Amino acid sequence: MDRISFSDPHEAVQKIPDGSLVVFPQGCAEPSRFYQAFVDGVTRFSHLRVVSGLQFGSYPFLARGLQDNFDFTTWHVGERVQPLVRAGRISYMPLRYSDIPKQFANADVVIIHTSPPDGRGDVSLGVSVGVTRQLALTARLVIAEISEQMPFTCGESTLSCDDIDIFIDSGSAPSQRFSRAPEEVCGRIAALAAELVPESGTLQMGIGAIPEALLDRIGDRSVSLHTGMITDRVIDFVEQSDTKVVTGEVVGSERLFRFVHRNPAIQVVPCSRTHDARVLAALPGFTAVNSALEVDLSGQVNAETRGGSVVSGVGGCLDFMLGAKLAPGGKAIIALPSSANDSQQSRIVPLLAGDAAVTVPRHCVDYVVTEFGVAQLAGKSLQERARALIDIAHPRFREALATAVTERWSK
Repeated sequence: MDRISFSDPHEAVQKIPDGSLVVFPQGCAEPSRFYQAFVDGVTRFSHLRVVSGLQFGSYPFLARGLQDNFDFTTWHVGERVQPLVRAGRISYMPLRYSDIPKQFANADVVIIHTSPPDGRGDVSLGVSVGVTRQLALTARLVIAEISEQMPFTCGESTLSCDDIDIFIDSGSAPSQRFSRAPEEVCGRIAALAAELVPESGTLQMGIGAIPEALLDRIGDRSVSLHTGMITDRVIDFVEQSDTKVVTGEVVGSERLFRFVHRNPAIQVVPCSRTHDARVLAALPGFTAVNSALEVDLSGQVNAETRGGSVVSGVGGCLDFMLGAKLAPGGKAIIALPSSANDSQQSRIVPLLAGDAAVTVPRHCVDYVVTEFGVAQLAGKSLQERARALIDIAHPRFREALATAVTERWSK
């Protein structure tokens, strides 16, 4: 720490030129002191453009100046900002996760939250490496908030202090996300999906109740984990299976942050390794298991919108599904409950609505799993896909779905 000359966070904000494109951290890497200084000094800007992804903190930088002093665009609409997106105060950019570093290469300013430097003068990006490391290496100005509470993670998480322009001293811990116990239906879906994961294969899973329940079902098998995000559930998985984990983001509680600190079993790496379909294609038995909001009878997947409103993002779903399609013995799987709203709404629909996003095209899906079974779609005609999906739909909606199929193909 003696090698670093710290700046006051308000002075750091003053160094950001108005009109800049500024990338804020995502995930749990919330730079609290910088955000407070940004709010305090936001009136000096008139047309700043801020971009970021899903954040697990409270988005405190939105407290003042939104649309007056700066515009905010996100590539993932978290629950906290959904009302602002619906109101048109925040913009959404549909962006495949692997494309983010290219889209915002050479940004004017990148803000990062890091560990203190080690003996070689390197800091670790800790819990959020995914897109951040590549963006920081190409940015014109890099501002780092340094915290003793940020874990120093293994993998490819480090930056040289020489790559950082301004340092802010901070005692802020990463934001936390606490996992909830999965509901029974999610456990049943996870059990069915687990049967599709090959022994000695490599598993990718999204974030949420079903993926986390899936870890509980494969912990005693020889399966590696190569994914975009890990949660607290990975602790028991690693301790039980003694396996390797590759990830880009660490999303969880302080317990998880302590677990990943200098733990070589957890490799935290850039998205060029976690999400590049060419890298994934080289992993034998690579199995991608992701959730969705709805699937239509042809296999089209909507993981972004509900009722025409954006409630999520493209994320890495398509990257992983493509990787699984290319990998020898790979499987591209969508796992979701058959219904929503206390079984009042089917999540398997005749056809995606006109205002629904197609996050994953139908030709990229091998299997769809609900609590009622597994539908294999690969190698099947549209009519065969429809019948397979109706068989795993909630029984309440099967007749209506079958009628929709008859009407559609009898014209």
